[in-house]
Amino acid sequence: MHLTVLGATGPTGQQILEQALKAGQQVTALVRDPARLPQRDDPHVTAVTGDATSVDDLTRVMTGSDAVLSALGGGKDFKSDLASRAVRALVPAAKAAGVRRIVMLSGLGAGETKQYAGTVVKLGITLLMKQLFTDKAQADAELRASGLDWTLVYPAILANGPRSGTYTAHEAPARKVSSRISRADVADFMLQQADSKEWIGRNVILDA
Repeated sequence: MHLTVLGATGPTGQQILEQALKAGQQVTALVRDPARLPQRDDPHVTAVTGDATSVDDLTRVMTGSDAVLSALGGGKDFKSDLASRAVRALVPAAKAAGVRRIVMLSGLGAGETKQYAGTVVKLGITLLMKQLFTDKAQADAELRASGLDWTLVYPAILANGPRSGTYTAHEAPARKVSSRISRADVADFMLQQADSKEWIGRNVILDA
């Protein structure tokens, strides 16, 4: 497959990119600064300089891809509105490029998933990240309404660590989720969805 990866220089995006290359995939990554992409010289990686909130840049990078995997995030900016600005560009760009499959990383506690978040997660959102998660919820709603083949991924608390493959995927967990999950496991799930129909049009909560 030919994949477009957004947020490839971030910690989860790096896991997606590394695992995609190990699986023999061809990857195009839209980055602000190619020098920050460790895999830029890999023959299976095309690093394109651009802005993830630009329809033109996204159309250019997505053309010819089979699926888009987005791990864009605001980093430590708890007031970031990157999620909504990126989706507003992503939807028309995907349609222009002829790409239907979109797998996007969100955050557990955004929008309707707040009911499944544990106390620690809810407290963190309320005290520190309310604006960020409001923006994520808006972005998620716009992707759901896009008519594209979307999957929204809501992981438990992200942590570094190896790929275990023992995580679980739920649409409606029976208990509150306050566990940690490795970025490697999140990347593993997102890559699996690139050519799978199982979770199209669904929210997925990942729990270790």
